[in-house]
Amino acid sequence: MNIESAKPQMASLKDPDQYRILCVDDEPNILSSLKRMFALVGYKVDTAEGGVMGIEILARQSFDVIICDMRMPNMDGAEFFQKTREKYPNSIRILLTGYADTSSAIAAINQGEIYRYISKPWVDEELIATVRSAIEFAQLRREREELLELTKKQNAELEEKVKTRTEHLSEANTKLKTSYVSSIKAFSNLLGLRQSNLLVHSRKVAFLSMEMAKLAGFDEKKAQEVFIAGLLHDIGKIGMSDRVLSTKIAELPVSDLELYKSHPSLGAACLSSLDDMSDVATMIRTHHERFDGKGFPDGIQGEEIPLGGRILAIVEAYEELMNADIAKAPQTKEQAQKIIASLSGKYFCPKSTALFFEVLKKLK
Repeated sequence: MNIESAKPQMASLKDPDQYRILCVDDEPNILSSLKRMFALVGYKVDTAEGGVMGIEILARQSFDVIICDMRMPNMDGAEFFQKTREKYPNSIRILLTGYADTSSAIAAINQGEIYRYISKPWVDEELIATVRSAIEFAQLRREREELLELTKKQNAELEEKVKTRTEHLSEANTKLKTSYVSSIKAFSNLLGLRQSNLLVHSRKVAFLSMEMAKLAGFDEKKAQEVFIAGLLHDIGKIGMSDRVLSTKIAELPVSDLELYKSHPSLGAACLSSLDDMSDVATMIRTHHERFDGKGFPDGIQGEEIPLGGRILAIVEAYEELMNADIAKAPQTKEQAQKIIASLSGKYFCPKSTALFFEVLKKLK
């Protein structure tokens, strides 16, 4: 299946009448202003005079964006969002707050998983731009989730096909090997379908990582797992938009950067349920962790990070430096190696750094 044709079709942001906004405030004049402002842009707008009415409306109608005032009698904005976030997780939440309530608004953000807070009195252009950004963020999140579900479905179908075709084999290890290799090929093909340079990059990471694993004393099976982890380390990116994939990491806006940072855990989730893939999944999940604990997604440090993950981290950084993915301009091999050496003990494990340079020397 072509991954592009399988993507969910989203409404264009140029068609605001496809999106619905709920505004919640205890002041009718505020609601009137918000409704008029968004209606002029083209959005469908509903209003609720307070949190109780807002909850009643949400029970009958879904909304792309919910905008709520912080200070309201009976139920303030923080409590309202806390009550609604679990029932309506796909609605993006924006909090309106006066300058005096800023500290309360910041405290409420984590409780209600609020996308952003806007100070009152608001600037129309800023609030409209925030809503547009919120809708785009929701679209990307929904597309990523649906692509992940599609990938899981394809994996299940692939496993079923492999199981059916190998039932006649008498030896269990032959069946397992067939399933294992087929799964790897399927995931590799998904990367190539999504973006051809991802596959090229992954093959380079896989080869150099395997050489480091061999030098580190890994047995043949473990070295092969490092190779597979290198080949599939970016599988979590298949659910990301073309814009995210084509933008340099340093230039990504905050919302897109958060999506980008989710790709190691998404990749690990894709593989974790497959037989004999748990170690590979762990290496993929940890290939963006830093030796000093400031990486992602889990912020683990030092030898908490498996050696395979530490190896992948240094090789991927080396390739990305030369491709200008994490640098303003492409670096030469010598420049990239100098940067890697300078970050040993901070970004990269000193042991992995030593292995890296020993392998490069050996391959000359």
